[in-house]
Amino acid sequence: MHFKFQIEKESIVKEYILEKGISRNLGRKIKLYGEIFINGKRAENYYPLKAGDVLTIFLPETTNPDIIPVSKPLEVLYEDNDLLIINKPSNLSTQPSKKHLDDNLIGRIKYYYQQKGIKGNIHVVTRLDYATSGLVLVGKNGFIHHRLSQIEIKKDYLAKVEGILKEKRGSINLPIKRLEGDRLRRQTAADGKMALTLYKVLFENSDSSFLKLRIKTGRCHQIRVHLSALGHPVIGDKLYGNGRELLYLHSYRLSFIHPVSNQKVEVESIPFWLNSKL
Repeated sequence: MHFKFQIEKESIVKEYILEKGISRNLGRKIKLYGEIFINGKRAENYYPLKAGDVLTIFLPETTNPDIIPVSKPLEVLYEDNDLLIINKPSNLSTQPSKKHLDDNLIGRIKYYYQQKGIKGNIHVVTRLDYATSGLVLVGKNGFIHHRLSQIEIKKDYLAKVEGILKEKRGSINLPIKRLEGDRLRRQTAADGKMALTLYKVLFENSDSSFLKLRIKTGRCHQIRVHLSALGHPVIGDKLYGNGRELLYLHSYRLSFIHPVSNQKVEVESIPFWLNSKL
């Protein structure tokens, strides 16, 4: 992990890095295990800073040795020194597990890291369900993961659902909680956690509708639970609808202000099952 700052005002290293969004936990790791330089000269976290100084910090971060690299395709749509945006195929687990040791997204990323010589851990910022396809944001170090958790990330989805919606645009504001006695499924319930999904009908067939959706909260299975509660489950949903091999739900756009460069990042990915009507 490597940080470089052009100092704007008088301060002290440990106070300055907190102002720049480095967490106290990460600050302690820098103090214990990192290397700090001011204008190229080794320093400590209590050293003073003045306007015009260049502060450079190096902190080693290694990939979890228990993650098995997977030599399978990884579609990278955006990459810089801090993060990746990956287009995940459907029916691929994000996390390694007993059921998904041979192939999972994190394993594919680890293999990619090894091939590219990227040193660091894998920090998945926007997770997707096993069956859901589309864009996944990954931080290359703990600092960027922490900073991304503090900003608004606009997450837009595309879905094909059963039936014709009466209201062509609207919001679904229904709390969600775990279904009692079920480790996987969720349900809408008055005593659940607040969940808000915005939707717009793009176009319709005789018995199905194509939607664009934005989630304002990040509850597990949020879109799938909300659309099922509305009476229009996502086509292919094995948990909340009539299951098929393919779930017609795709994370198609991520948009945010980069925490380091302050530049807007916006990436889109259109699923193969959606035609040019978008």
